[in-house]
Amino acid sequence: MSNEFFVEQLAEAEESYPKLKPTLTEAGYVLAGDLDVIDKTGKLWETYQIEIHYTDGFPYRFPLLYETGGKIPKIADWHVYEDTLTCCVKVLPAEIIRCLNGITITEYIRKEALPYFFNQTHRRLEGFYVNGEYSHGLMGIYQFYEEALRTGKDVKKLLRLMHFIATNERPGRTSICFCGSGKKFRNCHRDTFDELRQLGSSVLLSDGLEIGKAFGIF
Repeated sequence: MSNEFFVEQLAEAEESYPKLKPTLTEAGYVLAGDLDVIDKTGKLWETYQIEIHYTDGFPYRFPLLYETGGKIPKIADWHVYEDTLTCCVKVLPAEIIRCLNGITITEYIRKEALPYFFNQTHRRLEGFYVNGEYSHGLMGIYQFYEEALRTGKDVKKLLRLMHFIATNERPGRTSICFCGSGKKFRNCHRDTFDELRQLGSSVLLSDGLEIGKAFGIF
């Protein structure tokens, strides 16, 4: 979809988050201002100055998120891309799955940006991420698949399962699971198969290749 779809959503996002305003910049319209991080009890933990920009692929990819107030170090260890200075909110496979049916700016703020900034605030105050974290870059992608497929850090098994999902039809519900556990598919990796299959064969095969190279298998 075009940038127009992004711009059309800015007013709705402002209504939900009044401190964020549609702002015309050299890059076009962005959503800019203050975002309050408030917990379930109503406690204000922190306020961040942010900008949300359109990106190609939106709404089937996340918009670009910038923390502009200087409260978060602009380094990979703090989940900020050092080349673009955008916030790394999710590893790419998780982002693709999240955006399969599209995402609105308001949904993105509520379900993705706010949890990201809450986690960043907790690390700044307590020294660690309260909700855990994936590593930055390719290792984070590996961890995403390892957590989903539960392979006990057996990289060769991980790659075998990824390849199976990429190249095979969904097993029958009474079939023995493709992971080798001996359990019925419906009681083992059925949900994981369905989730990862949404990524498409090309993504699974490409990610598997890069993971294999990183671990010296290919």
